[in-house]
Amino acid sequence: MILNLLQKDIHKSASWRMVHTVLIAILVCFSSTGINAQPGKDNSDTEERLAGQYYQLEQWDLAADMYERLYNTSPVTFYYSQLLNCYINLKDEKSAEKLVNKHAKRNPRQLNFQVDLAYVYESLGDERKAQKEYEKVIKELNPQDDRQVTELANAYLLRNKNELAEATYISARNKVPRPYGFEMELASIYNRTGQTSKALDEYFRLLNGNGINYLQNIQNQLQDIIVLDQTGERTEMLREKLLKEVQKNPDNLVFSDLLVWMFIQKKDFDSAINQSKALDKRLKENGGRVLQVARICMDNDAFEQGKEGYDYLIEKGAQSKVSFIAKQELAIAMYDRLLKNPDFTSEQLLDLETILQAALKESQEGLSAVALAIRLAHLKAFYKNEIDEALKLLEPFSLPSSGLATHSQNEAKLEIADIQLLMGDVWEASLTYSQIEKAMKPDTLSQEAKFRNARLAYFKGDFDWAKAQLDVLKAATSKFIANDAMEISLLIGDNLVFDTTGIGLSMFARADLWIYQNKIDLAVATLDSLSAEFPASTLGDDILYRKAGIAVKQKRYEDAAQLYQQLVSQYNEDILADNALFQLAKLSENQLNRKEEAMEYYKSLLTEFPGSLYVTEARRRFRALRGDVIQ
Repeated sequence: MILNLLQKDIHKSASWRMVHTVLIAILVCFSSTGINAQPGKDNSDTEERLAGQYYQLEQWDLAADMYERLYNTSPVTFYYSQLLNCYINLKDEKSAEKLVNKHAKRNPRQLNFQVDLAYVYESLGDERKAQKEYEKVIKELNPQDDRQVTELANAYLLRNKNELAEATYISARNKVPRPYGFEMELASIYNRTGQTSKALDEYFRLLNGNGINYLQNIQNQLQDIIVLDQTGERTEMLREKLLKEVQKNPDNLVFSDLLVWMFIQKKDFDSAINQSKALDKRLKENGGRVLQVARICMDNDAFEQGKEGYDYLIEKGAQSKVSFIAKQELAIAMYDRLLKNPDFTSEQLLDLETILQAALKESQEGLSAVALAIRLAHLKAFYKNEIDEALKLLEPFSLPSSGLATHSQNEAKLEIADIQLLMGDVWEASLTYSQIEKAMKPDTLSQEAKFRNARLAYFKGDFDWAKAQLDVLKAATSKFIANDAMEISLLIGDNLVFDTTGIGLSMFARADLWIYQNKIDLAVATLDSLSAEFPASTLGDDILYRKAGIAVKQKRYEDAAQLYQQLVSQYNEDILADNALFQLAKLSENQLNRKEEAMEYYKSLLTEFPGSLYVTEARRRFRALRGDVIQ
């Protein structure tokens, strides 16, 4: 408060020096007569606060007076820097020069303070004198002192003297050869100044030496180059330089691995697989590198390239362990891909069944066997209606006598419960879900069992209990479980507000159960009855969405498109509008082959529903259809 009042008086006063002297006297008096005062410390703190206020107000002469007192008492770098800036703003070259020389003598090893003298000359307009001083400091550098080298280079960078910082590092490196020659620092300078080629040379120089420990750091820097490369020019430069390094240093595998890594970053999975296969052949490896790349391809929906990698490994024959792994993983990948695609044929389904059976027969036991058995059982039960065979297949894996971990046993049990619900054995299914939830510590599997039990309660019309469970699951660690739980919870909550009897929602839930159990005719009849009996129901958009999903399942794509369009048109403000628009866009892109229409639908989703969960995927698909190069 005292400082603020006095500052107002200062602005009005014509005698700055007099007010300044009086102010210091008053503040010193206050600080020295206070209770339990520490005179030296309090005076210094008060003067520093006052000096800082003068500095912020750009009252350079008053700030300089205060910082002179502070620096003479305690010559720390902060006071020095503040005082130097005051002199520069006052254009007092003589005082600035004297201060720099004085502080540099106090810190003879720190050449960065000598850079300040050149900066003084430059700030005051003497470019020739400044340049001479800048270059002089480099000559005084001790090239063996890494810390001094770094401090000097950083001092140049602070003054935006990139070329001098570069010269500092290169001078030290040339004079004293060392295992680490400031490659990362130089590359950083080159990246900052747009000299990508030089930056890459520094990274590769380090990797050609003893720089394997820097590989992760270098990959992070290269990833920035790729991601931020709008024209593709720098990425192409990286590819060409990597190829040259691979040819020049064939025994240095780091460059070969880096080339594969680069292809993956660019999502050029054809080249990634080909390069990994070439390395495997040349080095006579066991296929581990190809296996990793094939997995990455599958994770990125590059199925054909991943399959090419797996096929290569399978050809190694039964004597190869990696061949066995490849068969299992390819079978699972084929299952996941086929059942996501509504266009699969009965012949493809039979082929997949044969592949899964062969892979399961080879695996016999273990985690991979459980994963294969679950998928094969699901195919048999839900797509071929071979219920008994599916349960018979799963039972050995679900028992304690299997020797499997509890988690694996319960994974098999979860599929058994799903099949029990498919059969209509609701109570047994609920009991099995509950057993799994109680048997497992809170984890994704227990949350999945809890969700499916809550969904079962919804199917039965026990909406209050189901919603209570689903609301808990909104915080599930798996975003898929959380999203599914939220969807059903909102469905229940939104519709019971207007339908307090729950009759309409019960009919809709029953239709959902029929859809789950593949009783499509019953489901459609129930949905039609619901529309007829409750024409003003809040379930209108939900009914259209379910009917569209059924049409897709039956491969009636034109009907599905019309239903999705109707939903978007009539219920544009409702919660399923963005879902329907996204499904309509995918349908147009993949099944109906109407690419232009698909682009328009994706574009509409981006503009009309910017908060939708589908925005990221819609943007990616829109850019792909437009022909953008997606890194």
